[in-house]
Amino acid sequence: MSKLNKLFLCVLIALPVHAAQAFKFVNEFGGKGEGEAQFGKTLFMAFGQDGAIYIADTDNYRIQKFSESGTFVFDIRMDKGGEFQFITPTAIAVGANSAIYLMDWMMIPIPGTKNPTIFKYAPCIHNFDAQGQFVASYPLEEPSLRNTRQKQDYQPVVPGLDADGNYAIIMPDGDTKRAFLLTVDSDNNLYVYDNGLIYKLNPDGKQVARYPISHPVPGQVIHPSDFTVDEAGNLYILDEKGHRVLKYSTDGTFLLAFGEYGDAKGEFIAPFRIITLTDGTLLVADTAKYEKDFVSQLPQRLDAPRRFLNTDVRTFRYRLRRIQRFRRDGKCIQKLLIPFQREEEADASLQLMGIDTFGNLYYLNTTERKFRKYTQQTTLMSSLFQTELKLRYTRDLQDVEIDNQDDLDADLYTKADFDQKIVQDTMDAKLTVAYDINESLRIALSNRFAYIRMNDINYYRSQDFEDFRGTFNQDDSSTQTTWDNRIQLDFVWIRNHNIYSYREARLFAYFTTTRLDFSNDALNPRNFRFFDFTANLSDWGGGVYYDLSRTYRFNFEITHFFGANNYVSLDETNVLYATGFQEVDTTRAVFAVNGLF
Repeated sequence: MSKLNKLFLCVLIALPVHAAQAFKFVNEFGGKGEGEAQFGKTLFMAFGQDGAIYIADTDNYRIQKFSESGTFVFDIRMDKGGEFQFITPTAIAVGANSAIYLMDWMMIPIPGTKNPTIFKYAPCIHNFDAQGQFVASYPLEEPSLRNTRQKQDYQPVVPGLDADGNYAIIMPDGDTKRAFLLTVDSDNNLYVYDNGLIYKLNPDGKQVARYPISHPVPGQVIHPSDFTVDEAGNLYILDEKGHRVLKYSTDGTFLLAFGEYGDAKGEFIAPFRIITLTDGTLLVADTAKYEKDFVSQLPQRLDAPRRFLNTDVRTFRYRLRRIQRFRRDGKCIQKLLIPFQREEEADASLQLMGIDTFGNLYYLNTTERKFRKYTQQTTLMSSLFQTELKLRYTRDLQDVEIDNQDDLDADLYTKADFDQKIVQDTMDAKLTVAYDINESLRIALSNRFAYIRMNDINYYRSQDFEDFRGTFNQDDSSTQTTWDNRIQLDFVWIRNHNIYSYREARLFAYFTTTRLDFSNDALNPRNFRFFDFTANLSDWGGGVYYDLSRTYRFNFEITHFFGANNYVSLDETNVLYATGFQEVDTTRAVFAVNGLF
């Protein structure tokens, strides 16, 4: 008959720590709605030279100004019968004197038309002073009966009513759903991109230049997503589909282009935001996004939304985006990474809405309509840390009883022939520190320390052992203590981030030391039987694997094991029975090429 009773106690303390080093979160402001410091769906941002924040809200027909810290200052709304109307407010810009400029549409009566009056429905710029008071509205072009749009942009005229309720005719100036780009230079000259044309207006709204974007290579089509102007009046236009930046002089002459498709330094994937900083450099944001997995030793949550790699441990997914800094000649001088929290799903969908002239980033939570401001840190540790500390204590209790039913003893089912009680305590700690040097390089250092102590007591309830030396009870107690410490260094280089052609290389090295003490001692004081065993072991190794292609990997690993042990054994009468000593030294090298056919 055999009976096994086991009590298992496990206490786990997990302390995950995450530190973002490239940019740090500063503050949050805004919300969803129509009230003060609340926003609708379609928003546009601009920044003053003092760091003030201006947000044009298309759906709520207003402009709101905030301080650098996100505190509401004032808003601009249209009044019924007022001097101006917001029809479709979009792009916004702020001049050197804090004047506010807003792209919109307006109804402009064409001179010489009457009964009915013909109105040109055309794009314009509303101008407000630093206090938000209306100054004037500037149409991009003088109204006329001539349709200046291309044939494919022609919009049919529609009937309408003027302000007095009289019948009128409205002539749309091209596609009324098209997007505009707007910026302003240090002299408050306005620059507007509209359907392949650049308009330059002086501070009074008078057109001083109008020219099409010249193509640096015949047949190339430019798809502008944003633009900015430097102190000399040079324009920098982002070509979203061409994955490049185009530079033009103040008169529209093409000067240079830089960038190409890719995620390496100086390359772009659909660039969409550009700004000229106070130091004269350019910051460019594109849609490149890196996802890096950090395999944790923490247990997987039962309610995990997804289980990467289908393992029992948690895998944290870090998301990194990037901003690149360029000189005016197109040379890339810095790449900045923006890491987001590993388990914050809301951070994964944050949308970059603006960059101010100091290089601060403003991301929008598109669900809650809240802006999050990030500023660059000055620390030399300019990327991403992942730190994890795991502490674990386990106690195992075992009681094993064995009774031989064939011996016909009187203690059947009441007293076993053999009784074993085992108590094992295990304590281990693991500290892992990983650092992303950039989006492709990661270095990690881990240290695992474990301590195990086991006590095993055996009761032999059979007849005592007897020989020529005498009679001896064989009940004994064994104690084993193990100390184990392992240090490992890993270096990972991601050679290709594309999930369809992902390639990486890894270099690792480790060193392990182990101390083992085992002793066995008889419980009866008349039995001097004793055994003592001690071992000191060490193990080091290292290796490299390298993806030769998408389906072939080169592997090389070398390990070295060495150690020594000794033991002493006394018999039941306290006489030295045996002693011994052993050394071992083993080296193993493995070379392999793995492939998939």
